[in-house]
Amino acid sequence: MYKPTITLLLFLAIISCQKATERIDIASELRGNTFIMYSIGEKDTLTIEFKDSTYTAFEYSDRNLPWRMATFDNNKLLVFDNRVIAIKQTEKDEFKGLLITEKDYEVVLKKRKRKWNKAQLNGVWIEEQNYDLFFNDSVEIPPPPAPSPIDEGKEFQYPPFYEIKLDTISARYYYQISKSKMEISNSIEFITMKLHSDDNKVEELWKIRSLNDSLMIIDRKIEKDNYLISTEENIKLIKKR
Repeated sequence: MYKPTITLLLFLAIISCQKATERIDIASELRGNTFIMYSIGEKDTLTIEFKDSTYTAFEYSDRNLPWRMATFDNNKLLVFDNRVIAIKQTEKDEFKGLLITEKDYEVVLKKRKRKWNKAQLNGVWIEEQNYDLFFNDSVEIPPPPAPSPIDEGKEFQYPPFYEIKLDTISARYYYQISKSKMEISNSIEFITMKLHSDDNKVEELWKIRSLNDSLMIIDRKIEKDNYLISTEENIKLIKKR
């Protein structure tokens, strides 16, 4: 005799949950967080950091491009860089949507959680291959190049090293010191910068593969000779103790 009542209550509970899901402010769920986006059936993934009104796509070095949410007939639309995704939240940290292009793709966005403590980045970091040179005076090092006129009076530094302080990274190499502001993704996985380093390189992106109080393993994307973009993988950096 109670079955119809129980069925009705369950139905009302489901409808209530659905309405609660529809009322979720998707923009606030995206803002300030890092997401992996992938297309169902495709292998490629994209890591996106959503800021207040701009986003960064790390794999393509797309930075500070605009994004916004739009609504049409209770349907939520994510608009970013002239792309449109009809989107809905399916789980607490997951969204599904339809990327509308010449060919439509079903996509999934999954929130990336923090893996490491941001404070672990602070300090002086030396590449593993140069670590012994940094502390062992008996190890033979290459002779320093003759200083240019603008280098006169500057201290020579070899081997090169990095120093990270809060939101700034610097590189010391030969007679040079370069600095760059850096942006760290909310998931503490990516660091964007514009840092000149040795061998005429400009380092643009570090992807952190592993991090602890003494060792950091990164892939770094670099520009060389003003045009060549390449990625150096599994670079081991040891923190100076």
